[in-house]
Amino acid sequence: MRRPHRHNLLFRATCEGLKLLAFMVAGFISVCLFLAVFGAFGQVEAFAQMVMLFCFRLMISLISLMAIAGLLESLE
Repeated sequence: MRRPHRHNLLFRATCEGLKLLAFMVAGFISVCLFLAVFGAFGQVEAFAQMVMLFCFRLMISLISLMAIAGLLESLE
């Protein structure tokens, strides 16, 4: 019986990072909705600009790591 092929460490770490990024975005959306209910639209706007820049940079980094991991997987 063959053992299933396991992906390399970089690929698994990138997948975990993408999962955490999805959780962060979901938490961010819920915090924005919670603040908007109480009328803190100015704080939501400032918070959104700051967090979206961070999430965009993190997403670009994780997608680049995913591409590198895919390239390394194909070379094996």
